[in-house]
Amino acid sequence: MFPANLGDLGHFFITSLISLFVIIDPSGNILPYLALSGGLSPRETRGLAFRACLYAFIILVSFIVAGRLILNFFGISLPAFQIAGGLILFRIAFDMLEGRGHFQRLDTSTSLVAADYRDVALAPLAIPLLSGPGAISTILVLTSRAKTRLEDALILAALILVMAASYLFFRSAERLLRFLKESGIRMLTRLMGLILAALAVQFVLSGLRAAFPALG
Repeated sequence: MFPANLGDLGHFFITSLISLFVIIDPSGNILPYLALSGGLSPRETRGLAFRACLYAFIILVSFIVAGRLILNFFGISLPAFQIAGGLILFRIAFDMLEGRGHFQRLDTSTSLVAADYRDVALAPLAIPLLSGPGAISTILVLTSRAKTRLEDALILAALILVMAASYLFFRSAERLLRFLKESGIRMLTRLMGLILAALAVQFVLSGLRAAFPALG
């Protein structure tokens, strides 16, 4: 027999998976990756993709582990962070929809030169493309919503899947670019922005209901 709360856990996992996939946006990172991996051998590009995803995974896992400690240290209530985090993610979603800010990477990828960075897997691939402020904020919002260690484990599982997807997108970057073309990648990024905007509003509403139970 399945646990009575399996539906709630499944919903939490799907929300975590979609939120992380949308904010990390593996398809949107294809062009910067190709710009930074140009001239490398197939073996070197595989190593670059793996290291970038591993670095990003380690960075984001540290916030899963220490998320509540960070909030408690600054005396931030969980509903307050859900509301603030939701507003931040909504701003990022708006930038994705408009193709502004960090999501201008589709236009600026040609200016990326690997020689300008000591370790391109760490910067700029892992930080800020894969584990930037938006991804960190998403992790903190999700951990603020998690009530048990099992839900923390579900966030971790969702992160593993998204990092695995990012690695596969990097490995298949040239084929995906030929298939999607730049216009397709732009369309996907804007679709991700729309989904993220809806999730951000839901985070804000959940925070408001937690802060003001009478609203529920």
